Amino acid sequence: MNRPVGVSIVIVLIVISAIFNLFFGIWMMLAPIGSNPTLTDLMGNTQEIPGFYLFMNGLLSALLGLMYFWLARLTMIGSATAHMLITVLAAINIFFGLFRLPFGWGIIVISVLILIMVNTSKAKAYFTQNA
Repeated sequence: MNRPVGVSIVIVLIVISAIFNLFFGIWMMLAPIGSNPTLTDLMGNTQEIPGFYLFMNGLLSALLGLMYFWLARLTMIGSATAHMLITVLAAINIFFGLFRLPFGWGIIVISVLILIMVNTSKAKAYFTQNA
């Protein structure tokens, strides 16, 4: 069975997310080298970000990026597990996007589009072909 266009678009989005997570994960792991970065909070106070915090967040982000590459591979072969994981991750992204409003609208819209694309009849048939 040929891969539906919606599933191909979802694969591209997963790979883009994997690349960004891997890139930013490595960047955060390397950030503590030298002086630790600082940020200014809403009250105008400068706070230093601990190197361990940056390294652990970077490590987790890089791990997530590698997991997204694995998910893209599963999606390419039409695995039913990939369909379930994509649906669950999109629902989680929508839920946490609500906590980031008004900045969370982008992830909410993208996640809703992903849910629509992977739950069409052609996409469901593609994901259940190997079951």
